[in-house]
Amino acid sequence: MSRPRRPRPDEQDPRPRPDMRMRVYTLGVLGGLTVLGGRLVQLQGADASKLADDALQQRTSTATLYAKRGDILDAKGVVLATSVERRDVIADPKALSGYNLRNGKPYSSKYGTGPEGAAQRLAPVLGIDEATLTTKLTGDNRYAVVALGITPELWQQVDDLGIAGITSVRQTQRIYPTGSASSTLVGVLGTPEQDEKTKAFTDRPLSGLEEARNSLLLGTNGWMRYERSAGGQEIPLGDRETVDPVDGTSLHLTIDSDLQWKAQSAIAAKVAETGAESGTVVIMDKEQRLLALASAPSLDPTNLVNLTNDQLQNTALTKVFEPGSTAKVVTLAAALEEGVATADTRFVVPGELPRFDKTFHDSHPHGDEKLTLAGVLAQSSNIGTILAGEKLNADLRTTSQILHDYHLAFGFGAKTSLKFPGESGGILGDPAKYSGTQRYTVMFGQGLSVTAVQAASVFATIANDGVRVEPTLIAGTSAPNGDYRTEPAGASSRVISAATATTLRDMMQAVVSEAGTAAAAEIPGYLVAGKTGTANRYDVDLGRYSGYTASFIGLAPADDPELVVAVILQDPKTNYYGGSAAGPVFKDVMTYALAQRGIAPSAEPPADLSLTWGGDTDAEQDISTGAVADTAGR
Repeated sequence: MSRPRRPRPDEQDPRPRPDMRMRVYTLGVLGGLTVLGGRLVQLQGADASKLADDALQQRTSTATLYAKRGDILDAKGVVLATSVERRDVIADPKALSGYNLRNGKPYSSKYGTGPEGAAQRLAPVLGIDEATLTTKLTGDNRYAVVALGITPELWQQVDDLGIAGITSVRQTQRIYPTGSASSTLVGVLGTPEQDEKTKAFTDRPLSGLEEARNSLLLGTNGWMRYERSAGGQEIPLGDRETVDPVDGTSLHLTIDSDLQWKAQSAIAAKVAETGAESGTVVIMDKEQRLLALASAPSLDPTNLVNLTNDQLQNTALTKVFEPGSTAKVVTLAAALEEGVATADTRFVVPGELPRFDKTFHDSHPHGDEKLTLAGVLAQSSNIGTILAGEKLNADLRTTSQILHDYHLAFGFGAKTSLKFPGESGGILGDPAKYSGTQRYTVMFGQGLSVTAVQAASVFATIANDGVRVEPTLIAGTSAPNGDYRTEPAGASSRVISAATATTLRDMMQAVVSEAGTAAAAEIPGYLVAGKTGTANRYDVDLGRYSGYTASFIGLAPADDPELVVAVILQDPKTNYYGGSAAGPVFKDVMTYALAQRGIAPSAEPPADLSLTWGGDTDAEQDISTGAVADTAGR
């Protein structure tokens, strides 16, 4: 038997060498373990903190804790606007991809799987189309809004389904218990705006006090950061951090919701009856606390579809108009205060009065009339008012400046301090730039424009013995902890003397009589002082005068004034005279207000003033203004 040949020294042994193989394997294992050990040291040592933070971040979710928006309340605490709890339903589409699945197989045969199965159960509860819902629940993202603003009761039904990956965020919804009665005053909120980064929703005020005082009402949202499971549920005993929200401040208004309702109902009915474009009622006390600001048409705060900017406006503060004869009170106040006339000053009032390049007329044709200053006001004579105004100074330019100063002092030409959205300051030109005819027309309320609140403010100043107080709408505020803070009273200034104010009140009593232009405004048992207005109406869209503005502004009781009511109708079609169109609304609203506030009937007899003067047929006429008249004046 032959022996195997031993290889020569220069030849390689072809047989495998187990010892070398073992050495290679050992070195490979040791190398791998070294790498793994080094990596382990890195993970558990240098990068441990960062990796832990990253893991926590992946399973951490942040939810907004919404602050409750402050309430808006009337003077008696009646809620005009408040917020109620609502829930936003949020989905985690990535978690829902495994709905009703275990190891890739359906866990329960009762339901479908994945987003489709979740949508199948959610759709009938939420009232959302199943296909639409499936689309929302499908994807790799971790956040999708399913439904906004559902009630807590409905959310409970959703939560009872036990679908992992469906959660909710507490929200609030604004409601307006008084509806359209105060909607243009209180304002409304639009669809909330969502922050793309935080996903939090922010109130979006559209109008009224909601917009004007948004920063006070809004409050400050808080947040909650917590650990969640793969199904989107909070991990019990996991890390949790919370910053509580700070609720908004509540507004307490001077408004009386009962008076607001009455004013809104009355003006809405009259707008419908006369076919007017719009109507406004302002109620204030003599210190110019606003008790009602009603405008018609109003808006339904529960239906904000296809809203126009005009529908959002409260016309008492935003719409300007030429006041017409109600502004004659300012001209006659100037004449009385400057000492150039008294209530008994006699005027011969012709049927026509040529001035500059125009011939002026009264509302009705007549020959020469012998009227006192009180008669000029009672008959609402344009010509008589011009004659009285011309007495202010022999120089017409100086007269215009004097009258302009009184207009400013009574509050024309400037916004109030209410800071109401869209408020106008009216239009009051520079008297140095008046045209020849405008120097006369401003005397009887044409050629300047005011808001309803500005117009009412004149009569409140007269009711307050000649002292004008800046109108106020906010009585105070209450913080979330209940602390109440009273708003400062409006600034006051004397415009006319108490004696002049008393004379004007006596003169305006004659307006509300059968001898005046507003017999329809008389209130049994109460002395009423007021003034009608029937003014040519400037139409901005047409760029010319078209239609009329009918108005009546009055105060009661005239012997001890408490309340002022202004009624304005824009472009009424069936009746455009201030006395017969606006006067009955005044009577209706003022009668209600006097009774509602428990104001006693007049204790003094009616003012006894002569309205005319002259011979047998023009014998001085002493007018008693206390009788009730059924016929409407002009």
